[in-house]
Formats: sequence, structure tokens, C-alpha cells
Amino acid sequence: MGSMKYFYYGFGGFIGFVCGLLIQMLIYAVERSGNKILTQLGRGDYGILGKILLVLYEGLPYMGIVLGILLVRFMFRRDIEKEDSGKGK
Repeated sequence: MGSMKYFYYGFGGFIGFVCGLLIQMLIYAVERSGNKILTQLGRGDYGILGKILLVLYEGLPYMGIVLGILLVRFMFRRDIEKEDSGKGK
């Protein structure tokens, strides 16, 4: 049968993506309300650091997937290792 660890990793990646997307939507809402955070970063007021932060902002949901999977790996390490060791018997 299928392994539960893939369910854990998938769920962690999904939650990470949703959290990253929500943070991205909140920053976008602040931008639309009149505080031009992203616009100032892109215009060059902050130089190369601003451009790097803008690229990181665009990749936030995808970084959330990776961080969600890593978090599941560290939080449920015992469960995953126990499941893998039980397969060999």
C-alpha cells in the first residue's frame, strides 16, 4: 500500500504554499491601499537589495512549499522513520 510519509509531505507543502500565498496577498493589499512598498522596491530606490527582495516576494509561495516540506520532515521524523523501518519486516 501507499506510504503515509508522502501524505505528510504533500500536506506540509500545501500548507506552506497557502501561507506563502496569503502573505503575498496581504502585501499586495497593502500596496493597493496606497502604501507603495513593492513599487518603491522595483523602482530602484533600494538598489540591488530592493530588486532581490522583489524577486523573493514573487517566489514566496514556492518557498513556502519547500519550507512546509522541511518542517514536516523535522516535526514528524520519528513517525516517518518508524514507518520506513516497519516496512522491512
